[in-house]
Amino acid sequence: MTESHQEFFDHLDWFDGRDCARLDEQLRWARGHCPVVRTGFGGGMHVVTRYEDLVRVAAHPEIFSSTMPGLTTVPVALPPIDTDPPLHSDFRAFLNGPFSRTALERYAPVVERLADELIDGFAAAGQVEFVSEFAIPFTAGALAKVVLDDDNEARLRRAIDAVTQVSVQNTPESFAAVAALAAELMAEREAAPRADLLQSIVDATVEDGRRLTMEERLGVVTVLLLGGLDTTRGALAYIAQFLTEIPDLEARLREPDWAARDLDELLRYTSTVSVMGRLVVEDTDLLGVPMTKGDRLAVHWRSGNRDTARFDDPDRLDFDRNRNPHLAFGIGIHRCLGRHFARQQLEIAITRLLARLTGFRLAPGTEIDRSVGISVGAPRELHLHFDSRTP
Repeated sequence: MTESHQEFFDHLDWFDGRDCARLDEQLRWARGHCPVVRTGFGGGMHVVTRYEDLVRVAAHPEIFSSTMPGLTTVPVALPPIDTDPPLHSDFRAFLNGPFSRTALERYAPVVERLADELIDGFAAAGQVEFVSEFAIPFTAGALAKVVLDDDNEARLRRAIDAVTQVSVQNTPESFAAVAALAAELMAEREAAPRADLLQSIVDATVEDGRRLTMEERLGVVTVLLLGGLDTTRGALAYIAQFLTEIPDLEARLREPDWAARDLDELLRYTSTVSVMGRLVVEDTDLLGVPMTKGDRLAVHWRSGNRDTARFDDPDRLDFDRNRNPHLAFGIGIHRCLGRHFARQQLEIAITRLLARLTGFRLAPGTEIDRSVGISVGAPRELHLHFDSRTP
């Protein structure tokens, strides 16, 4: 007996690889026939699939709250992504500055050096497991340096290891190691202030002058560290895979303006932050679907990025799009705080790789295992062969 589309959603498990492999085609059906589709996951939630409706949900946090941003229950506070106005505005007020394009420019040489050191480790071998040997240590190292900004090399290495373990293991113990390190560094900022991101968290006030609790401080640091791990790592893995599949992509990404010209389309197409949660806080309806206070939504950014009502031929990677208002970083007040840092990392990583390596191809026998959950579809392992590039 053939399973119906609604039956698929009834039994959808966001963390099951078989379901995730079919999700794009099922979402295509939903956008055309049932754009606010019900799923039984986690006791039930509505999945918002169309671009226009996602924009509407994001524009009304007074109805669709971010206090439950995960697909499952999140055991710790994660400000600012789990806060609503006006508290959300207070958090973003002290975080937007350090993550502006201008503020991040100071870290570009550090990130470039990190990329070069990692490439040094495998360039001569002609092969690499791209995710574990480059994408994970690159994103973890960049995040540890920018967020923690520690001059102690031994402790910075400890931070990189801790963040990497969260990315690989995602266990309570790995989270605890990151929190302990952040608490240690913030205690130092209390005793000896300095001008950096952690100091801005220590000094921050919200709600008419209240200083952050320790739980809030550690939650902010956790969001900053973890928010950029799977997302940027996934985008890097996707691009590396595309380099093995699309004949003219390598030459295209060697052009000096490639990031300004092509990165948005790569982000739209890959959409590594695919879905997040919202909570209905007052009775409402969406496209005629009644919703009751306490209902949960899944806002599916990736589905919106494949909506034919907004993008022509959206299932094709098309670098000639005139406009690209994609949802890869979300939209509205919760648009990704780290989007400029993600762009910086992606531009540096791909530029440094292509400066030294060429002819990327999958190692014989490679079968790509893909990520599931909030960051869906990106290769979890990618065994590549390549040639050294003659200057």
